[in-house]
Amino acid sequence: MQNEGRDHPDWKSIGKEMRVVTLSAPLQALVPMLAIPSLSKSTRGLTLIPGGGGKLVGALLLAAAGLLGFILYEAAGPVAAALAVWFVGSAGGASLVASMRPTAFVKPICVRCRLLPVIKEHEAIHLTGVVSEKAVWDSMKSRHSAESLALRGDPAICAFCPIPKRLAER
Repeated sequence: MQNEGRDHPDWKSIGKEMRVVTLSAPLQALVPMLAIPSLSKSTRGLTLIPGGGGKLVGALLLAAAGLLGFILYEAAGPVAAALAVWFVGSAGGASLVASMRPTAFVKPICVRCRLLPVIKEHEAIHLTGVVSEKAVWDSMKSRHSAESLALRGDPAICAFCPIPKRLAER
């Protein structure tokens, strides 16, 4: 049965050791896989598979990048091979690095926001195995509200930030 996140103690320890990496334009160019989910305005942060699963995914992606590059080099030339290795291999490398320590990739504007601890908590709950956004937000609402965080009317919170709206939903 899927962990619902409410009473799962692991998210607190994950949140404490979590590394925050700014999802900058150069990083997105280096690892295109990170750029795609960050296109959504409602995405504040994202995480990759932690632990052994992340290592396995990363290793498989790196192996696939090498094999794909070899096949494409023969069929379509060095440019196609390099592009394949870049797209697939960089995803594998990012997966391997993120598997070694809990990592949240956070949009640049959010790294400086006072809601960064809320973003980290959200991502830490996902890292415990909770996949459902609804379950994560239900868990978040059991500890936070728009009122408790004094979010209403705060000019430092971006008008498009989904956190105040999600915490205010009942």
